[in-house]
Amino acid sequence: MGNRYGDSTRNILAWYALIKILISWLSLGLFAGGFLVRQILGIPMWESVIVLVLFAGLFAFAGGLKAIAKVNVFQMILLICVSLTLTIMGVSKVGGLSKVFHSVPGHYWNLIRPASDPKYPWYAILLGYPVAAVAFFCTDQAMVQSVLGARNLEQGQLGVNFIGWLKILSLPLFILTGVLCFILFPHLKDPSEAYMTMVTHLFPPGMNGLVIVVLIAVLVGTIGSSLNSLSTVFTMDVYAKKINPNATNEQIVKVGRMTVVAGCLFAIMMALAIDSIKGLNLFDVFQSVLGFIAPPLSVVFLLTVFWQRTTRKAVNAILSFGSAFSLGVGVLYLWVLTPDKYHFWPHYLLLSFFIFLFLLVAAVVISMLDPSPVVLDKDAHATHDLPKPTKRVWRAWILLIITMVVLYVIFNGH
Repeated sequence: MGNRYGDSTRNILAWYALIKILISWLSLGLFAGGFLVRQILGIPMWESVIVLVLFAGLFAFAGGLKAIAKVNVFQMILLICVSLTLTIMGVSKVGGLSKVFHSVPGHYWNLIRPASDPKYPWYAILLGYPVAAVAFFCTDQAMVQSVLGARNLEQGQLGVNFIGWLKILSLPLFILTGVLCFILFPHLKDPSEAYMTMVTHLFPPGMNGLVIVVLIAVLVGTIGSSLNSLSTVFTMDVYAKKINPNATNEQIVKVGRMTVVAGCLFAIMMALAIDSIKGLNLFDVFQSVLGFIAPPLSVVFLLTVFWQRTTRKAVNAILSFGSAFSLGVGVLYLWVLTPDKYHFWPHYLLLSFFIFLFLLVAAVVISMLDPSPVVLDKDAHATHDLPKPTKRVWRAWILLIITMVVLYVIFNGH
């Protein structure tokens, strides 16, 4: 996008990426880790996040990308194995899948909720989730770097498809675990404590401690990756290009480490602020925060891909003023005029969609009224030479779509 619209857009995108990493990856990851450590050790949130950020910061400060990459290789496998074992033990404890199915109300097995549902009405999910999904799966640095690092285009396309299959695993590994907790521990006060309640009560003492170590290691690795991404974006896209273009490698490394320290301090304050949010459970806190970050980037991505008339002025306005507007609404919703006290707010997913719609219209209007538009140069950005998806890619995506449709048919109407 920087090549298409110039340095001004590239600079805005760099700062947007920094804010996105600080909030969506670093602060939310630290908050989740602090929540876990607080539940295990019974210490205050501020102590929990400081302990975690010290470990993660030291990890990123001393080890860098190489150490983080080695840890991240095993994170997904460890987490899947732990969650799968927990699910199997929970089903066995209840008395089998049939007993699990008949031990909860029928609507627990419906993925599509009625419009009258106060928590997750179908229209809020249908309209709101795609906004965050586009921003994450199409523009997030972790996703984009992984795909661009593939050996070829086919491998990158199959990698994205594989992520779709991994998302399906959330049904048996996490959602089913919550249902099992409801059956086994019906008097649990806080649903955010369901996972760790299952871990501490179902696993034997030795394995219990091992699982807790695995979970903390995954969280430390996630926080460390976020700090590394933050350092990379700031040093390479901001410091080395705009502040000190003649910087030596030693200066870049020094600034990168200072960025890690600053990111740690900001994340601690942001995690404590997130912990103070009232009226939302852990899942809703994550989704609502992401829902207020996503709209500007989703608008810019979709318009620049599907509408070649999109101008530089529109892109820059949405990424700058649009981001300030979206985050400002988020601050009002989460901390100032909270939904538990002020009931005029729509569902946070609907609110995210409304912001997206407003920014989309604003971008179109700015582009149409721009007297000297800077738009796509078709010759400079030709895409006609890109190879078409192979039959292998088409088969993988068709199979994934069929599987998703079948799952929605099975888990509905109960």
